[in-house]
Amino acid sequence: MAFRWKFWERERKYDSLELFREIFGGTRSWAGKEITLQTAMQVSAAMACGRVISEGVAMLPWKLHQKSGRQILTAPEHPLYDKLAIAPNPLQTAFEFQETIGLHLAFCFNAYVWTPTVAGQLDALYPLEPGWVKVNYRWPDLPSYEVRVGDGRGPIRMSAAEIWHIRGPSWSSYIGLEFMKVARQALGLSMALEEGQAKLQSEGIRMPGYLSIEGTVTDEQQKKLRAWIEQEHSGSANAGKPMILDRAAKWIETSMSNVDAQLLEQRRLAIEEVCRYMRVLPIMVGHPSNTATYASAEQMFLAHLMYTLGPWARRLEQSADKRLLTRQERSQGFYTKLNEKALQRMAAKDQMEYLARGVLTGIYVRNEAREKLDENPLDGLDEPLAPANTFVGNPPAPTDKPPAPVPE
Repeated sequence: MAFRWKFWERERKYDSLELFREIFGGTRSWAGKEITLQTAMQVSAAMACGRVISEGVAMLPWKLHQKSGRQILTAPEHPLYDKLAIAPNPLQTAFEFQETIGLHLAFCFNAYVWTPTVAGQLDALYPLEPGWVKVNYRWPDLPSYEVRVGDGRGPIRMSAAEIWHIRGPSWSSYIGLEFMKVARQALGLSMALEEGQAKLQSEGIRMPGYLSIEGTVTDEQQKKLRAWIEQEHSGSANAGKPMILDRAAKWIETSMSNVDAQLLEQRRLAIEEVCRYMRVLPIMVGHPSNTATYASAEQMFLAHLMYTLGPWARRLEQSADKRLLTRQERSQGFYTKLNEKALQRMAAKDQMEYLARGVLTGIYVRNEAREKLDENPLDGLDEPLAPANTFVGNPPAPTDKPPAPVPE
């Protein structure tokens, strides 16, 4: 990453291409592992967290709404509606587009989208690889961007009006944090543990050690003995085979066993550390707690929706409102919304009880409940039901006359 920063200068440049060259070239962790984008994605916990975030964001329907008074309606006639809900560009569906920018945000904390216009109207939304984009910033102006396509074309200079920049957690306010550097220790530890376990499996069940043999062993005998050990006792296929030796030979281990090293505990900790950096509950990546019950797991899923996907959804909504809608359109009540209720699908029994209670209390009309069940509306079901203990209509006029006597 190239930073130009002096206290007497007002310009700071963030070169995303140079950052990615540094990342691909390697950022060393304390565990001795080089952290790159490819190696980070090979860490199962990191890739699982990235998929949980990106697929979770992609599953939220993204639609344009307009609020007029107390009425909230979708706005399919607006050009942006189709771009967000159906086809943002000729190549991708809305799901694929949201999944792509979700992955970029999860692993890079930055997502860039090219927004070309035709006759003053938005034509398409094209996601750009973060490594293609260089951000130039001079306070207090808006950033400018240089795009170098993967095939080497460029750089193409673009203004903030042409690039929709979605920022993740940021320290500088104009660029997201460098996730690969922030989380390199957790990623490096997980990679080191994976490599150690893989080497253990490839070389059999015995840990490194040495043979103690009485007498002198010639160079030729050493070569034959080494070749025999590698052939008969190396590799997972030979794991468990007894080693038969003569001349009072003894195998002496020089390393700790898996139990001594607490390998499983360390691997669990490494998974939890990666999840902590990516703000994903371990249960969402297949790493449940031993104390989790059905009820607690349900609450964990709700917590995931609230504390993991919720902030990303709000970030995307507000960024789209600010960047893709004009001030006049926002004043007219237009706004984008990621519908989180799509991930709050209940069991059939719970859903029927929820809708029935909503209909009986007047929150929904019966045809609205049918719509939520993907059923066609029926005639006569557009009026709300009134609870039996409430009065519908105009109340009777007050009167001072006593009630008429009841004939005997």
